[in-house]
Amino acid sequence: MSMTINTLSSAIAAAGALGTASFGIVEGLKWTALGTAGFGSIGAYLGHDLVGCLRGAYGPEFERLLRAQYRQDSRSQTLIAKSLRQGVRIGLTTANAENVARFLGTVAPAALKQAAAAVEASTPLTDAERGAIGRFELAADARIASALSRAQDVYLGWVRGSASLCAIVLGIAAALILGSDLVDGVIVGIVAVPLAPIANDVVAALQAATRAMRGS
Repeated sequence: MSMTINTLSSAIAAAGALGTASFGIVEGLKWTALGTAGFGSIGAYLGHDLVGCLRGAYGPEFERLLRAQYRQDSRSQTLIAKSLRQGVRIGLTTANAENVARFLGTVAPAALKQAAAAVEASTPLTDAERGAIGRFELAADARIASALSRAQDVYLGWVRGSASLCAIVLGIAAALILGSDLVDGVIVGIVAVPLAPIANDVVAALQAATRAMRGS
């Protein structure tokens, strides 16, 4: 069969649809370990001391709580980001303030401990204490943002990889059903996931190019 712009456009659209369907199948598997892929990166980036703040804020089961939020919100990360920021603030105490300050490196340990003591005593903060708290919060928020970015990179990598594997399996299954070459099914599966977000644009571009060439 000769390849024309119409048949090529149809093939691209079909491959894009296969990629979209594969993403949908993978999205339905969020209840498995795939849904928390990348979660371990959060603790690695936050470090022992900030993780200790989270434990102090949410209790010994804090990881289960955060993991559930991450599974629910692994793409936008709005909910877990809020919980992490609030957790490190609530979990800051005079007992861990100096270690946290040394880890972050943006505030003097003694100054942060003094500010934490004022918060615990519910006494008005001095300008210096407010400054120490502010530097702590900015540094902690930067750490949290980096941790979540890394976690999302890992998560999306696993999602794309799983969707590609799913698309290849479906492509091979379609080739077997249609009696086509298995290599064609593998190729379609490989290109399906990268094409999924841009398939319509590629088809539109091909059709526009064809119209332009015919007009000339």
